[in-house]
Amino acid sequence: MNTVFQIGLTVLMFGSLFSVLTLSLNLQYARGGMINFGTVAYFAAGAYAYAIVTQEPPHGLDQYLVGLDMPWWVGFIAAGIAAMAFAILTGWPTLRLRGEYLALTTFAFAEMLNSLLVNERGIGNGTVGLANVERPDANILGLSENIVYALAAFALMLATAYAFRRLLASPYGRAVDAIRDDEVAAQAIGKDIARLRFQVFVISSIPIGFAGALYAMITTLVNPDLFSAEVTFFVWIALVLGGERTLLGVVIGTMALVGFQEVIRAIPFESVRAAEIAASAEDIVTGILFIVILRWQPFSALARRRQAA
Repeated sequence: MNTVFQIGLTVLMFGSLFSVLTLSLNLQYARGGMINFGTVAYFAAGAYAYAIVTQEPPHGLDQYLVGLDMPWWVGFIAAGIAAMAFAILTGWPTLRLRGEYLALTTFAFAEMLNSLLVNERGIGNGTVGLANVERPDANILGLSENIVYALAAFALMLATAYAFRRLLASPYGRAVDAIRDDEVAAQAIGKDIARLRFQVFVISSIPIGFAGALYAMITTLVNPDLFSAEVTFFVWIALVLGGERTLLGVVIGTMALVGFQEVIRAIPFESVRAAEIAASAEDIVTGILFIVILRWQPFSALARRRQAA
């Protein structure tokens, strides 16, 4: 029973955390029509910003240059600002592109950031990363740390879903939908397509930065290996599983995918070889799902354009 509870708590924690990324991707793609294959970059920007702001100044063998040693809540705010700043920096040149060209360019920016984090040790100790990241004291609430951080992740997910729902229900949200459905018609009635897409891209990056900060708190570690392209693929798979344009669906899809992974990891295999086979099988399943994304999504977008026409 205790094992089941721990698995459920882990699914709630990481499912809620990654649901924030899926909700943001849903706003970008299903509403804004932008294929972003660089979601992990904004996640990493938030995590590293939080770690740098809260980390102690370098000493001993540390190779990072800046550690501001500030409270956790300052780092949390800085994480959202860092993700937003990176979205502004990358959105201006990339959002002029469409379709697979936009996907490849955003993916390239994410890989460039990962390479920078690996090779520039002054940012975050290179491949070693920043360990013992500052985290709030959860004991003051009288609950275990896992429960507190699971509730914090769930609260962040609810806040993100509520904010996006209000945004999409507003006249601004209807303007975004109009651009997605028919750019020509939207432009004909005076909508600034480039500006609206850019705004959606930047707005949706802010919760991803907050999620990165919370992820750093939970793991107490940030290094480039935690922010690989696999995170982006995971979020896309979750989006497809849950169904685009539905906030509840993308959350359920993310929870289901996290639950699947946690159940596989919890199985007590009798040998290392069996565990390796199970891990490989998990990668194969997620790989097949990603192939389905690549095959199905372009036709889905094309069908919408034909219906709009």
